Amino acid sequence: MGCDIHMYVEKKNPVTHNWDKMGNVFFQSYGASLIVRHLVTHMGITEDEGWIILQKWRDGEEPSNKLEEYIIGNYIPKNMADEHLHWYEADQKGLFPYPYSDQPYGGRCYRLFGALAGVRDTSIDMIVPDRGDYLPDDVSDEIKDISDDWGMDAHSHNYLTLRELMSSKYFKMTGQELADMGIDPYFFTTMVPDLMKFGDPNDIRIVFWFDN
Repeated sequence: MGCDIHMYVEKKNPVTHNWDKMGNVFFQSYGASLIVRHLVTHMGITEDEGWIILQKWRDGEEPSNKLEEYIIGNYIPKNMADEHLHWYEADQKGLFPYPYSDQPYGGRCYRLFGALAGVRDTSIDMIVPDRGDYLPDDVSDEIKDISDDWGMDAHSHNYLTLRELMSSKYFKMTGQELADMGIDPYFFTTMVPDLMKFGDPNDIRIVFWFDN
């Protein structure tokens, strides 16, 4: 039976000092990869170029050439599904899936799961090896409610601050080095840098658990 991760992000409120769940501000890795795959197939660009263009569209950056200008200013907006349309419904309509989510990572990579929480692979070094399987005591009510809804189907609850992710040896590796280890490069080369845009690494954390 397969195992998937359910991951959310919290940011410490500078006024209340509570941890607040962040909303739909993250690239959903699967949805974004579908868009990049489409651009590669229909626009004649490389996968790396596709990711660069998609990130420019997301961040509102200026295009570097006429093709980027067309893709960013016309092609992506024209073919983008509404945020409330599920990815498979968007696919049926021939539209791009809305690529934002409140979950920054939704891939299934057991080597990564092992590094994060010792799940499905105990042969790889964990980022924080001595942390127990539990949600943080001060977890936001919103995330606790989501976790509670999973009941006994959820296991191996855990969390990592952005500082801990950035201090890990995996963050210092290249995408190829991560891939050679069997770790999804997206997590450390794209997702973690994206989190760095939201504030102090000590005040950002991922909270996650797994299902079967």
